[in-house]
Amino acid sequence: MKCLNTGILTLVVASSTMAQQSTSQNMSFEECLQVIQRTATQLGVAPVNITETTVLRIVRFPTSDGSVLVSCSRPDRKMVLTVSKK
Repeated sequence: MKCLNTGILTLVVASSTMAQQSTSQNMSFEECLQVIQRTATQLGVAPVNITETTVLRIVRFPTSDGSVLVSCSRPDRKMVLTVSKK
């Protein structure tokens, strides 16, 4: 079992047959960007930018058994965090 603690939410991914698990949370764009920074620190991996604009940021963190995708939307005031397994 793995636990990704972003400081704002904790996403627990059991080592089952689930290939992907997502969660979303309402928060400001700035708070979401801080989640990306904390996730990078916690995983020890720099984020790979997929999209970076003034209203949307999507990054991917490669992990040994899959990846973590974090999306931040300013207009929606929402963060979506997806953990995918290989």
